[in-house]
Amino acid sequence: MKKQIQLIILLLISTITITLAQVSEEEKAMSQGVNNAVVVNIPNTTTKIAEKVWKDYAKQFKGKTKKNRKAEEWRTTGGNISGIGEGNLKVYAQIQSESDDVELSMWISMSDGYLSSADHNDEFKEAEKLLNDYALEVRIETVKQELNGEEKNLAKFEKDLKKLKKDNEDYHKDIKNAEKDIESSEKALITNDDDQKEAVKNVRLAEDLFEIEKDSLEVLLENATSKGEKKTIKKSIRGEEKKVKSAKGVQKKAEKEEKKLKKTIENAKKTIKESKEKIITNEKDQKKKVREIETQENVVKEVEKRLKKLYDYK
Repeated sequence: MKKQIQLIILLLISTITITLAQVSEEEKAMSQGVNNAVVVNIPNTTTKIAEKVWKDYAKQFKGKTKKNRKAEEWRTTGGNISGIGEGNLKVYAQIQSESDDVELSMWISMSDGYLSSADHNDEFKEAEKLLNDYALEVRIETVKQELNGEEKNLAKFEKDLKKLKKDNEDYHKDIKNAEKDIESSEKALITNDDDQKEAVKNVRLAEDLFEIEKDSLEVLLENATSKGEKKTIKKSIRGEEKKVKSAKGVQKKAEKEEKKLKKTIENAKKTIKESKEKIITNEKDQKKKVREIETQENVVKEVEKRLKKLYDYK
């Protein structure tokens, strides 16, 4: 809202400055000494924009325009300006910035000195018009760049909102997937409980059979007379031990699976809780972003109005 108010104020200011833009003249220092300059002050812009516009604007002089970086001065030679002079016309320009204002000073070399209202009244009026038109072009370029920046801001806000919506969808998917994990894990726990009961029963049975077989085999081992017979009996004992071990392995695996399933349920519940909290925050952020977009759309419209007003004036 604050930004909108600022833009409305700027719109009003721009309307006034378009109407009241004044060109003045004064003696100013330049590369050729101190000479009479035609000066225009342009508010709310930058030297970068002003120089960019001048470089293009000077093309209408149909001469060769170059910047003397040492003197910070633009120079056009061999130019023609309707109503001022034709042939080997020389135009000098300096662009300086003070606060948010930019000042362009222009010197035009005439046959009897530099252009002035006292000595070249008609030509000076043409120069005034030229700089007024230039100032308008600077304002247009300034607002165009401002509009471009505000449109980029709007696009960024819209991209942010799109991401928030995508995140919201992902949070809902996470909840749905977590609920499926809980459902499938709870069903698996029922089966696992049956598997554990069966495993416990098998371990007891294997242990009982082992005790019976072991006693018998140990008796046979005591009565065995040959090494081969003893070896065979010992192998049988180890075989019975493996059966017990295998049954216990099945039981241990079922117990491990139970822990895994319970951990899955625990993690899934945590995911659901966190995702629900994120959704609440996300929806608040979405509403805030929508408001920002609405505000930024109004900002863009205000800048577009300012630009249209400038073009209409042009």
